[in-house]
Amino acid sequence: MFINKRVFNFLITVFFLCFVFFLFSGCFSTTEYTEEVYTIELDDVQKASATIAIYNGDLSISGKSQQALLISEFHYNLKYLFPEITYFVQDGEGKLKIIQKENKKAFFDKIENKWSLIFNREVPIELDIAMGSGDNQLDLSAINLTELKIAIGAGESFIDLTGNYERDIHIYLVGGIGRTSINLPNDAGIRLLINGVLNHVSCDGFKRIGNFYYNSAFDFSERKIFITIISGLGIIDINLI
Repeated sequence: MFINKRVFNFLITVFFLCFVFFLFSGCFSTTEYTEEVYTIELDDVQKASATIAIYNGDLSISGKSQQALLISEFHYNLKYLFPEITYFVQDGEGKLKIIQKENKKAFFDKIENKWSLIFNREVPIELDIAMGSGDNQLDLSAINLTELKIAIGAGESFIDLTGNYERDIHIYLVGGIGRTSINLPNDAGIRLLINGVLNHVSCDGFKRIGNFYYNSAFDFSERKIFITIISGLGIIDINLI
């Protein structure tokens, strides 16, 4: 029995389309948009440390006067985007981890993932942050920041460090391929140490000595901010406010 050539070609085309459909059908997400609120009470915590990792999505961090150590909101459309959250208190220190569980993205997935983290502005806190692609707004001016370690991927990031911090602060920043803007207080003594094969750091108003950069207030200001930057392919703008 012979099959007409046109029929044969039609069957082959149908088979191919079915194969492609089943191959990628698992890539389409049917998960609805979800909003969740997660709160950590202050209790007897004297200080805190937080590790935050978001690979796909937008991160917002701020601080305000509140009874809780953290009030957070997560808006997402795919189940795997909700982070794994762990928290415990040891010797008066609250230790928090908020980690996106898997860095995966199917071919046809449209990512909708936004985190909003509001910390208590009174409690001294160390932050360790890793960000992937997204629009990141980190207003750390109203947080009692003691140390910041941050790795930046793609996208746009804004970091406000103009707070009236109670002690000297050490900041370690690894740049990525996006654009990052950092605001610093002009009345604090600031020292930048900039390393990297490709240096795309703009820091007007600083005096350079080797790989170190100092603002005019460094010699006489009681408050000091020490920043170590490893620049990547992206652009980092340092602004004195």
